[in-house]
Amino acid sequence: MRRVMAVHCDADCFIHLGDGAPGFMSLCEGEGLFALAVKGNCDFYSQYELPSEIIHKFEDYRFFITHGNRYGVSFSKQSLEEAARLNRCDVALFGHTHVAYSEYITADGTSKKGLYLFNPGSLCIPRDGACSYGVIIIRSGQILFNSALLDDLNK
Repeated sequence: MRRVMAVHCDADCFIHLGDGAPGFMSLCEGEGLFALAVKGNCDFYSQYELPSEIIHKFEDYRFFITHGNRYGVSFSKQSLEEAARLNRCDVALFGHTHVAYSEYITADGTSKKGLYLFNPGSLCIPRDGACSYGVIIIRSGQILFNSALLDDLNK
């Protein structure tokens, strides 16, 4: 984690999507970094009172940030999509599956607007064999999602 933070030292925010979030918050606090974290289903006891969901605005994008277990993301993304839309969010960030995932659900022509779903994968316990983390860049009103591989930091 320190290596990722060192490479992305110019990041405006670091986000943890649960399962190991207390250690992450402690590390960020020690480094003086702005961080957001949600409680995962494996985050039991901690000195940090972590929420299960966060809604945060970055530039013009509203983010729905959650671990995902409460929405059954291992089986379907529909409940997550509904929760994000209910909260008028543009992006839903989630973890829980430990597998990178990215999808854009287009607007359907009614009152629904498009919605980005993004899971960066897992740095420590990947279930797809790839230690990954996410990088989100917002510039000039455009947003880019990337699942970066930890091995790429060594190149």
